[in-house]
Amino acid sequence: MPNGLAESSWSTDGLEVTEDSITSLTQILQIFSEYLSNHIHVLNKYISHIRRVSTLRFERTTLIKYVKKLRFFNDVLIEYDVSQITKYNDRSGGLPEAIKPIAMYLEKILEVLDLMNFYLTQSLQKEIISKTLNDDLTFTESSIIAIDDTYNHFVKYTQWMVESLGHKNELIQLEVIKFALKCAEEDGTNLEETDNIFLQQVIPVNDEYEYATLTTQWAGVLEMKLDLLKKEYGLLAEKWHEQFGKTKN
Repeated sequence: MPNGLAESSWSTDGLEVTEDSITSLTQILQIFSEYLSNHIHVLNKYISHIRRVSTLRFERTTLIKYVKKLRFFNDVLIEYDVSQITKYNDRSGGLPEAIKPIAMYLEKILEVLDLMNFYLTQSLQKEIISKTLNDDLTFTESSIIAIDDTYNHFVKYTQWMVESLGHKNELIQLEVIKFALKCAEEDGTNLEETDNIFLQQVIPVNDEYEYATLTTQWAGVLEMKLDLLKKEYGLLAEKWHEQFGKTKN
């Protein structure tokens, strides 16, 4: 079964945590924190509006639960000191082993966001229209596209941060990627010609410098996607306020 990792005789033996890798990974975690903060901010506004619709009280409770979970994840990221991973240089494993706990935590965040995004953009939207008979509190099509696209790129980065170091561990993987690979195998998809970001192969890095450099480049891509998402969230907040907030004050 294809696993999205290019075959190579390359080995991660000898790669160590460097100052450059610490700097680039710190930047990545800050971007993940900002990603969570933006979700929290827009959900708080959403919850405030939904509170005024009595028929949506159960949906509001669910959203509050998601916000609490995201706040917890974000607090951990903010408090985490990336420089502590230098301790892996004194053990067997170096950089590849140092990346594992970070990747596993980011994957836990992304799995929760996967569930939340589906609830927000699919199930909840149908419930709102059904119970309010209007679309004043729904998400726009462009915002849903931005939510999905941003999430997909954060997922792809997390896959890259692990597989570019040669990791092939079933405990370090994301369901959306595994499912995409399974479907591709069943459909006979050519992985070299697909536009599906989840199916694009990850090429192992050659050394610590390349890993840090590409991590920094990934940070730039994620920041760009996050800027687009923030713009959509800002427009959503305006929509809710104009179409619902003012009329209910």
